[in-house]
Amino acid sequence: MIIRGLELGFLDLLKKEYTDLTPLLLEYFDYDEESELYPIKKNTKFKTYVDIKLRIKYYLLSYLRRMEREKKTPHFDEIIFYILSLLKNGITPEHQTILGVLEDIAEHAGYDCWRLKRSGQRTLFD
Repeated sequence: MIIRGLELGFLDLLKKEYTDLTPLLLEYFDYDEESELYPIKKNTKFKTYVDIKLRIKYYLLSYLRRMEREKKTPHFDEIIFYILSLLKNGITPEHQTILGVLEDIAEHAGYDCWRLKRSGQRTLFD
């Protein structure tokens, strides 16, 4: 869980919610002594809640970083399509919600195109 939390960018939320994972493990998982793993208990669903804006932020960061590596600047419609496809099993946010998060972490790069903000970089006019 810790590794997945780190990989998916919610380890800080996990830490706030569960300072000790033992009660969580005992409630939702069975310990298998042979494999030394904690598989989820039979007929149990493990549910977590991560704020929609935070999920959008992590998805946007991941997508825009990949686009940057590929030297692409996606249009807003492409970004919306990408984000909504990732959130299809949860709450579907309004376009304004995605735009608000996008404006916090990204900047316009031409007509209706976006890229991550260049934090820490000075420009000619700074």
